[in-house]
Amino acid sequence: MNKTDSKKTLTFVLGGGGSRGALQVGAIRALIEAGFVPDLVVGTSIGAVNAAGLALWGCNIQGLATLEKAWKGVAEMQILDPRVPHLVLRSLIGHPSQRSRQKVEEYFISLGITPDLRIEDLTGARLGMVSADIETGQPVIYGKNTQDPVLEGLLASISLPPWFVPSKKDGQLIVDGGAVSNLPIEPALQLGATHIIALDLDMEIKADDNAVPLPKYFEKLAFAVSQRYIQLEKSLAEEQGVPVHCFSFRDIDTLPTWDFSNTAELMEAGYRKIQSELAAKGGLSGVENFSQNILAEDLPSQEIHPAG
Repeated sequence: MNKTDSKKTLTFVLGGGGSRGALQVGAIRALIEAGFVPDLVVGTSIGAVNAAGLALWGCNIQGLATLEKAWKGVAEMQILDPRVPHLVLRSLIGHPSQRSRQKVEEYFISLGITPDLRIEDLTGARLGMVSADIETGQPVIYGKNTQDPVLEGLLASISLPPWFVPSKKDGQLIVDGGAVSNLPIEPALQLGATHIIALDLDMEIKADDNAVPLPKYFEKLAFAVSQRYIQLEKSLAEEQGVPVHCFSFRDIDTLPTWDFSNTAELMEAGYRKIQSELAAKGGLSGVENFSQNILAEDLPSQEIHPAG
């Protein structure tokens, strides 16, 4: 059966991108103010953190205020170790640092994401969090089972080396979901999405000359692989009759992925970016690849006025 014939499930798909996740928070505020309220939120890495916040605190202005406050708390603490070469060296000699994992876990618990909190306990929206099994190359989706622990799913989804070491569970070696699905459209389909709004945080790496430094080369390679996966997952959604509208933020420069010090500025930039795009297009009406029937019947129509 074509998914457009079944119950409508508007889904926010939130990609990974470290500190760029603050852009998503502002973008989500603009979307919700415009009347787009998700039934399902699915995220990878920092997108999983934002998705869990919406599912826990609510897909509304009050819930967003709590999520924004949580982000400001991250900005005030050195939650990820900036000594990347040091972390890489420790990993190479077999003594990886546990500092970042401990600080992140403690912060999640302080926010109410305790070890006993289950997917079924969340009331804001249905939640999916994506990590990757590097033994098989397959996504691991927390949220298929409502008994899945939220904290475990979050820590699995953000397990990006060198800050976090892979975790082992049921024969799986689990790392950050960005390894296989950095914009988790396919996992959203598995969870029943029928209409998708995706927020892609990938940032294209540019070099000033023809001699690309080795670190930049690997960043460019990761970007290319991620974009290839995204195109394949979009094609899969199209084959299943699921419309996808994707927003990207590549024109917004940010600090390194571990540096959360400009969180407030990024939230504002994400808000204005989406608000401007919605206003320019008259909401989402007429946007390519977004079905006309959901726009006319299921999603609210609202005139958007840019702030300021």
